[in-house]
Amino acid sequence: MDYGFTQLKDLLPKAVNKYGLNREVRAAMVRDKARKAVVRIFGAENYSVRPMFFKNGILHIEVDDAAFSQEVFMKKEEIINFIDEDLALKGQVKDVKIRVL
Repeated sequence: MDYGFTQLKDLLPKAVNKYGLNREVRAAMVRDKARKAVVRIFGAENYSVRPMFFKNGILHIEVDDAAFSQEVFMKKEEIINFIDEDLALKGQVKDVKIRVL
């Protein structure tokens, strides 16, 4: 039965485009996918590796110490490939920058 309603999934892309939020939405999607990559690669209980933000093709990740920095550096391509599995995000992440706290 059709009540003449438009589904939310059809309205969201139009609203995102209308208000110029493409970049912000894409950044949030990359950050979310990066968090999932961290869980898959480093384990569910690992709070020492935190994807912070995505800007200009670079995913910024904070780590607690130099040991985790080295681990993230070694797994950088794996993180990028995991994000690229999502077709909407394919090719968005060009590099990963790591910041040690």
